[in-house]
Amino acid sequence: MKRSLLALAVALGVSLTANAAVEGTYSVGAAAGWNYAFDHNFGYKAYTFSNGVNAKYKEKLSDRHGYGFKLNGEYNFTDWFALGAGYDYLNGNKYKIDGQLSNGTTLSTGDTKLHSNIIELYGRIAMPLDNNGSDIFFKVGPTYNMTTLATGHSREWGAVAGIGAQWAVNNQLALRAGYDYLYKAAKTTTGERIDNGLLYVGVQYTFGKKEEPVVAPKPAPKKTVRITENHSLAAGLLFPFDGSNLSAEGKKAINDVVSSSDKFDNTEFEVYGYTDRLGSDAYNNKLSQRRADAVSNELQAKGVKVNVSEGKGKSSPVTGNKCDGVKGRTNLINCLAPDRRVEIVVTGDTTREEIQ
Repeated sequence: MKRSLLALAVALGVSLTANAAVEGTYSVGAAAGWNYAFDHNFGYKAYTFSNGVNAKYKEKLSDRHGYGFKLNGEYNFTDWFALGAGYDYLNGNKYKIDGQLSNGTTLSTGDTKLHSNIIELYGRIAMPLDNNGSDIFFKVGPTYNMTTLATGHSREWGAVAGIGAQWAVNNQLALRAGYDYLYKAAKTTTGERIDNGLLYVGVQYTFGKKEEPVVAPKPAPKKTVRITENHSLAAGLLFPFDGSNLSAEGKKAINDVVSSSDKFDNTEFEVYGYTDRLGSDAYNNKLSQRRADAVSNELQAKGVKVNVSEGKGKSSPVTGNKCDGVKGRTNLINCLAPDRRVEIVVTGDTTREEIQ
């Protein structure tokens, strides 16, 4: 009895088990618990020895309590049906023979230990409680029972029927407890049948869980948008005063514009040159054209196609009337510097997510 209680306490202490009853998974497990033996047809019997002495005796269970261990493996065809195989080891039960010989001698074998090794094949039918494998189940199937007694051995076909429940801690760990009734768990040398009930808790590991496919989120719809950017480059950065030869700083500034256009598709470039209001219209138109062409040539050298290269002279000043009251030529030239510029207009396609 002490050994059975110890086995039960150990099993309770280590009961971390895997979920079963998840379609397409395998599970293996172990359990331990308490067994209780049931006797059948243990009445008095008569026997005559070869010397003529008669005997009347009775076999009986002297200790119905014992302990047991289980090993099992299952394959879950669905979340409610599995086929399994198991092995049970039952021990701790005792029986004895008491009787009387016709010559007055007492007949007694004393307590005789018996233990059984049982192989199970069973179907497991479950009622799922969640998607991880928690369930309430019923099992039934044939067994092959091998009993060892002090007086001999027996081999018998029997059956198992059981009920139980398990709780999945997560998608790999759960707890299982149950009760199995084992028909013909043991048989005495004189043919008396002993059934057994095993109350157990156990461990189970499940593997082979089918991973749910990861569904990528549906991308937000996108639309193509035509964007225009205007890059205004100061003539003082690009050219010497009153000149049209590009400086090193000017070439770098143009290269930066080309690099910034890489984010667009179907890119188009337009170049416009502007001067300040000093000088004649004819002179400023020619100077602005040379400057526009100089920038266009540099763009084309970078592999960019230029659709428009146009000098607009002193038109479209950005200073307005800001410099009207400035005295002295040098001061006026400095004030009108923003008007002396080359504008690069970049147009291209880009995609943006639509707002739903």
